[in-house]
Amino acid sequence: MYTKSQPPAGLPICVTVTLALGVLRMARHQAIVKKLPAVETLGSTTVICSDKTGTLTQNEMTARSVYTLAFPSISFGLTGVGYDVSGVGVGTRKKNGGFLFRSASTERLEDDESDGRRVQRVTESSMEFKAISALFATASICNNASINNNHNNNNNNTHNNANNDNGEKSTMAMGQPTEIALLVGSAKASVPDPRPIYHRLQEIPFSSDRKRMEVRARPVGGAHTCAAFALAARRLPPSGDSNYPISPDGSLYFVKGMPESILGECRTHTAADGSAVPLTEVGKARALSQTRRMAACGLRVLAVAYGPSLECLTFAGIVGMEDPPREGVPESVAQLEKSGVKVLMVTGDSKETAVAIARRCGILEGSHSTSSDQEGDWTTFRRTSL
Repeated sequence: MYTKSQPPAGLPICVTVTLALGVLRMARHQAIVKKLPAVETLGSTTVICSDKTGTLTQNEMTARSVYTLAFPSISFGLTGVGYDVSGVGVGTRKKNGGFLFRSASTERLEDDESDGRRVQRVTESSMEFKAISALFATASICNNASINNNHNNNNNNTHNNANNDNGEKSTMAMGQPTEIALLVGSAKASVPDPRPIYHRLQEIPFSSDRKRMEVRARPVGGAHTCAAFALAARRLPPSGDSNYPISPDGSLYFVKGMPESILGECRTHTAADGSAVPLTEVGKARALSQTRRMAACGLRVLAVAYGPSLECLTFAGIVGMEDPPREGVPESVAQLEKSGVKVLMVTGDSKETAVAIARRCGILEGSHSTSSDQEGDWTTFRRTSL
């Protein structure tokens, strides 16, 4: 006669140790999961659609290239990385500092200030400063971000670029990375933020349909911050039917957005002395050519303009901003493609910028034009995102 026996006392311990050893082996291959259906879903995945900004890239913009029609044969660059403006404009070799320089090429923008022998720094006494100040002052007024120097790192709602242990000032930045990059670029160009002396009257936020943002503001004391704005505020109607300026109260519209959208609304562009001269088709073609050139280098390009009315805008120039890929992204993409998973990038940037970043991330291969199937993928996702 047999009786029901109890399970061995050491069985739970044996099972636990065996499972633990199995988990350790899986951990070495980075394959621990809590839910088995997730493994089934991952195993059946053939295509991954990834957002670009903040996922494939670092979402930390840095202004790199500047172009204005006031000096069509000169391109400008900005040195330095990150959002720290505590060391800008002083000619130091701090990596996080920076300054504006003129260069003959925008093919490759270097960060090393030791290369200064081949570039010429743009200062407040330079002949280009009036046009540059109009560009960056417009980008600052049409902006909702903020940057300031602080002695502590306790703000949880800001981007913090302070990594020093010596009690030095650090930069705290709040807002969209694109707008922060424009403010940092203004500081590097020695153009002070004009917003404290301007009263904002109206704001039309950016939309995917219009692809631009507009701000109407007037100086609190009546005097504009740069000569270009003062001349624009006194501008008379183009028809010549009135001797009164278009903007009686001195207010101006400040616009930034997609270059094609901005150029289509501009009648004039900023000259070297800050005045406005007619914007010709040749000028538009030059600006668009520089836009495509920057985008082909992987830069996000924005154009800025100002004027007494939205029907009478003056083109100030374009700014190219870099958002480098995250560390390890090309390796991850290569592993996915080796496993038979196709990676697609979803972005609202221009085609040239998207292709350049996709190549740096390993999503597109080769240095020449994309293949027909890759072109089709880009077109499909562009239509889907609208």
